[in-house]
Amino acid sequence: MRNKSIIIRGFSSASALGINKIEILTNYRLRKSFISYKTIGNKFIPVGTINENIEKEIKQLIISEPKLKRLDRTAILALLTSKKAFEESELTQSDSKLNIGVSIGSSRGATSTFESIFSIFDKDPYGKIPINTSPLTTLGNISSTVASYLKLTGPFISHSSTCSTGLQSIANAIAWLKAGMADVFIAGASEAPLTPFTIAQIEALGIYSKDSGVEFPCRPLDSSENPQNTFVLGEAASSFIMQAIDHDKINKAQYLVQIESIGYAFETPPSLTGISSDGKPLIKSMSMAIENMITDKNIDLILLHAPGTIKGDNAELAAIKQVFGENPPAVFSGKWIMGHTFATSALLNLELAILCITQGFIPRFPYPVTVSKIPNKPIKKVMINATGFGGNAMSLIVSAI
Repeated sequence: MRNKSIIIRGFSSASALGINKIEILTNYRLRKSFISYKTIGNKFIPVGTINENIEKEIKQLIISEPKLKRLDRTAILALLTSKKAFEESELTQSDSKLNIGVSIGSSRGATSTFESIFSIFDKDPYGKIPINTSPLTTLGNISSTVASYLKLTGPFISHSSTCSTGLQSIANAIAWLKAGMADVFIAGASEAPLTPFTIAQIEALGIYSKDSGVEFPCRPLDSSENPQNTFVLGEAASSFIMQAIDHDKINKAQYLVQIESIGYAFETPPSLTGISSDGKPLIKSMSMAIENMITDKNIDLILLHAPGTIKGDNAELAAIKQVFGENPPAVFSGKWIMGHTFATSALLNLELAILCITQGFIPRFPYPVTVSKIPNKPIKKVMINATGFGGNAMSLIVSAI
């Protein structure tokens, strides 16, 4: 498999930015936040919800397949984006020559279904709960739903590695493809965590944005005199079609980007929720990804994990300075646009990287930030970072074909 490249030949996402690629790119260019204020439980807070057009597509999907109605929102969102990515890739279920696998993860899983069913149990612990409770709330239900709907017979895998889950899904797909154990993989993540209990968990950490009615409730790398934690939660799903292709058979018109390398690391964290102040696991993951790059071109842009928490954002910047020195590439975090979507967040950054490389888009912050460097040439290579509870970190590098 050394003479093969891992390429992305199709992708789709559903988030506060929309589901249509033209709409998503247009909304990025507007440089406005798509975070809105909603009542979750008894709290009126900023959240990143999917828009009405996506809700309509979900309804149409359920009308066409009524049995999907019982599924949790995470599974339905993953199914919707995987279906669209699969269609864009121009693959077909009947292509018997290809062994197609599914690798989809979620940090929180079926939160809505679980909370709803638990409320029934909580009212009457000796009563009955729906017979499908266990299969509908188990994490593997997301990947198996996608595989079943698309009539795929390859391996299906589920992950949960907190906020780095999306990149874990990509890494696992890369491993299977490079091992020759599959020809194509659908890799992705899905989160629908806008539920009372999940919101309560984040608020218990003391990091949720307390701003009310402001233009940008979430502000990663905020350079104001009195920066504060501005974490905002969002829902989203994202799916990518990955394939191993012979180097000499890569068609620039057919494929989008190539995956150059991936790095990963783990540290015993200073707390259950944090990483070391100098970002040690990110130093290791970025260094590994850089060491294994397949081209010698410089990285033009780093898409940060940076969720708008003071300690987390600063730790990532410290790690970047350690790896790249005093003149690092330009950096950007899009969480001010749609919030932090847990497992899906890094994959939304992967989508943004593809848009930057293929559409000539250069992202910019709409407010003053601590790092203001902007790419001064077309973006051809992008690094994507992700960190998660427990001290894990991952870095992915993608580049133009």
